[in-house]
Amino acid sequence: MPKNKSKKITSGIYDKNEISLIDIIETIKKNQNAVKIGSILTFTGIVRSFSREGREVKGIKIDAYEELANQSINKICNDLKEKYGLIELILTHFKGEFNLSEDLVHVVVASSHREEGFKALREAVERYKSEIAVWKREDFSDGTSKWIH
Repeated sequence: MPKNKSKKITSGIYDKNEISLIDIIETIKKNQNAVKIGSILTFTGIVRSFSREGREVKGIKIDAYEELANQSINKICNDLKEKYGLIELILTHFKGEFNLSEDLVHVVVASSHREEGFKALREAVERYKSEIAVWKREDFSDGTSKWIH
């Protein structure tokens, strides 16, 4: 839940559980151009049980250089809103300690038509994975851990 339910949610870094996907969608539906929205598309990244190398994961920790990460997130959103003519794009990434299946990131795209929405959603996901300043520590079931970007 947002700490302040009347607060408009914007793209950026948030503490774990500070906001939800539903909160983001409700913010988008309150957009002054909401009547032009024909589709709202979402992507949610969650904690999986195995690393890319196949090691069993029991949880992860996400940390961020918030000022730099927020600048990168806003650049991605502004670029894609302009490129695809989107009504809104909100990208939120969480920080904190996470268990398996917990939400890490939400990307929500509001567009007049689904075609540009799908293209923008995919590009937003690919870009946030490589462009924002967040670090992930995978905690493995054997008691070891590893920080990765």
